[in-house]
Amino acid sequence: MQNPGSSTQSESTQSPVTLREPQSRGSVPLSLGRIYQVIGRSGVRGQILSLLIIVLLFALGTGGRYLAVGNIRTIIALASIPAIIAIGVHQVVVLGGLDLSVEGVIAICAVSVGLLTRNSMTQADIGLWIIPVVMIIGGCAGLVNGVLHTKLRIPSLMTTLGINWVFFGLAILISRGQSIRILDPRFQAVVSSRVWGFPTVALFALGVLAIVMLFQSRTRYGRYLYAVGGDELLAKQGGVKTDRVKILVFVMAGVIYGIAALLLVARLNSSAARIGDNLLFPAMTAVAVGGVALTGGIGGAKNALFGALIVSALNNGLVMMRVNPYTQYAVNGIVLICAVALTIDRKKLGFIK
Repeated sequence: MQNPGSSTQSESTQSPVTLREPQSRGSVPLSLGRIYQVIGRSGVRGQILSLLIIVLLFALGTGGRYLAVGNIRTIIALASIPAIIAIGVHQVVVLGGLDLSVEGVIAICAVSVGLLTRNSMTQADIGLWIIPVVMIIGGCAGLVNGVLHTKLRIPSLMTTLGINWVFFGLAILISRGQSIRILDPRFQAVVSSRVWGFPTVALFALGVLAIVMLFQSRTRYGRYLYAVGGDELLAKQGGVKTDRVKILVFVMAGVIYGIAALLLVARLNSSAARIGDNLLFPAMTAVAVGGVALTGGIGGAKNALFGALIVSALNNGLVMMRVNPYTQYAVNGIVLICAVALTIDRKKLGFIK
């Protein structure tokens, strides 16, 4: 069966003159077929269609209230920070590993932000230098994960789980278990301001997305990431320094968690060791729903972004429909299981344990 894209292309080749015909003022420049082609080439066609179906169902279920501009902004704002975290997590997943240190790394980064800016506990204030500093702290945390995983040959699941508790404990010790109030008004302005009606935190998510996509598509290590995730042994035989790739990916993930911690502190205008609690599950759900295979080698940053949007849209709709919170947990769990079942590559697994 010939797809619409190929037929359109062949027709344009046979009759190039039609392409030069001027359009009338009332004509639509993009047909539905063309839009479908663009969506198909994006690599997230299934995710976009799923998002549209969710939006349509909840719009019907809420009598159109779901489509209110204010609610759409809320969905985007609530999806932004989980999307940033998911973009960091998905790189490790594409590599064929798992990163369970998200909450611990965010905790130590958030406490560092609280103590190094104008705050209610100390006299320290390094101003905007906190941005590169917290990214370095997150990168160092990722470096620890990567080195322990590659040099000690500890599975990423156990490495990151242990490091998660190490950093979480350090965050509690440093902060003395207290909440730190931020006194610098610039932090609150970061997330409270809007650009073209949308929260600036969404622009941070798009910025992280753009940088990671460029890394994955334009750099040698970005291509090595998929080679290692697809078949590590084959990549190693091809001359890829797999350990170096793994360490770099963990470092990048840590830097991204640091950015997420900074935005979380700005949103709440306070810092605490438990600020990252319950952020791992939404991030992993977004990664799976976005179509990133947990077996590695499949998926990209845009998959994680759309996965976060789907999860945010789903949860927002359930709240508007006044669904019981415990039922919402069950729905999210079912969505995660279904997403993993649909994306996992069983040929790589031999045995399921």
